[in-house]
Amino acid sequence: MYRFEKLRVYQNAMILVKMVYQIANSLPKEEQFALASQLKRSVTSIILNIAEGTGGLGDIEFKSFLRIARKSLYETVAGLKIAETLFHIDVSRELKQADIVGKELNGLIKSLSSQKTKD
Repeated sequence: MYRFEKLRVYQNAMILVKMVYQIANSLPKEEQFALASQLKRSVTSIILNIAEGTGGLGDIEFKSFLRIARKSLYETVAGLKIAETLFHIDVSRELKQADIVGKELNGLIKSLSSQKTKD
């Protein structure tokens, strides 16, 4: 098992990936290369940046990747809200899961910021 797989934020982000992919795949066919594709890219960016950050040289680099993951989370939330507004899809479960991931990302970033730098 890789280090990132043990992180709760990674595990919850993986749940979010599955949920968002289901939403993206349910969008109208004409959205498959627009909003659906963007949602898939942004949600996978969250998890990929968490994973990539654990392979870095220290906490400063890890925090940088976590901040990028957080930006991708915001992008995912915005995409979900677009899907909700334009296509009347209930995304409340996905938004709750996004809130969990966001709180965990913020907590981990804060924790790393308060520790003595290991770089």
